[in-house]
Amino acid sequence: MKKTKTINRSSSSSSSSSVESEIGEDIIFQEILPRLPINSIFRFISVSKKWLNLITRDPLFHALHSQKCPNITSSGFLCPESKLFISSDDQYYQFKWSKLEFMSSPLVKFSACTNGLLYGTLNHYREIFIFNPITKHTVSIPNSKSRGMLGLATNPDFGFTMVSVAVSRERHGLLKFKVYSPKTAEWRVSKNDSMIPAYNYLFLRKSQVVFPGGNKVYWSLVKGILWFDVEKEVAGLIECPDLDNLLVTHPLQHRSFTSIGVCDGELSYIKFTKKGEVKVWLLREKSNEFKWTRKLDTVNLQRIFEKNWNVITKIFEKLVLKNPEEASEHFIQAGYAFPLPYSGGEDLWFTITLNSDPKVFLFNLRTEELKLIRDDVLITYPIFPFIPTLLPCPI
Repeated sequence: MKKTKTINRSSSSSSSSSVESEIGEDIIFQEILPRLPINSIFRFISVSKKWLNLITRDPLFHALHSQKCPNITSSGFLCPESKLFISSDDQYYQFKWSKLEFMSSPLVKFSACTNGLLYGTLNHYREIFIFNPITKHTVSIPNSKSRGMLGLATNPDFGFTMVSVAVSRERHGLLKFKVYSPKTAEWRVSKNDSMIPAYNYLFLRKSQVVFPGGNKVYWSLVKGILWFDVEKEVAGLIECPDLDNLLVTHPLQHRSFTSIGVCDGELSYIKFTKKGEVKVWLLREKSNEFKWTRKLDTVNLQRIFEKNWNVITKIFEKLVLKNPEEASEHFIQAGYAFPLPYSGGEDLWFTITLNSDPKVFLFNLRTEELKLIRDDVLITYPIFPFIPTLLPCPI
């Protein structure tokens, strides 16, 4: 007969107390735990209620973790449709979720990811969800009665704020903002509206959403970046850099050749030019005055392919590519290559999509090595920058 193993919870609790008394709480909570990878830390939430509250609810602990363990936090990209998290340190984490508990139908639209929290809409915008893929913690908030793009801002001072932005039906090109905060527990119309040029209109629902920190949420448009200050409730439009060399396709055919992300707490902007150049800028902001600064020297897709021609020809052998120059021109002009958001460091991410199958590439700026991320997994859009967190979703 198979023996069943029982767990003595009292002995488990006493052993954790003895460990704390021998080593010391300060050393455990301030020095040892913050240096562990987040997947390892997550295993310790079952030790005791004290450890659970510390790991999942204490903002000081999370601040210590980001300071003491910056290189093994496993930041990377999340593909929610594929339930896959990929990172530059060769960690591939397949998330185990089949259906969020509060979902009444499979109609899910992912909007963006802020501070490790994924959010979007359900049932044709009738419900809005916030979801932590690591802890599986989910919350839902009332419907804004708007089909516009969503933005989530989190701040210790004002908690969290959800913003819905849509084009006004009464006046073409006028953006209307709706704001939701836990203080009121209801949506209200913002006191500020904003005009956008007509060429941005079609791209609004396909825009990327980024919250770098502070008070502002950003949306990417065709030739500009829309921003909304959730504290002062003012909005504006910033012109994208290097507009003369902007490569854009129709939103119903292909994605834009630009991406926005977060780098060192600032908004990052990356683009592919018509010549295959990779350009990166950071947005410096002070008192609603904005300035673009170049982050990297020009990196060219042709140069990347030259250094890694064996990788490219092996993956795309059916295309019969003659040389790196032809390959770079082909992928750019055909609309196959797209940059992923730049988050700083030595890593440059981009995708090449053939037959609706995105392949994610990682290029190291220092070693000039190019590698394909998981050829055996089907990756689908959207792809969001992601830093795993154990923080619960705001209520």
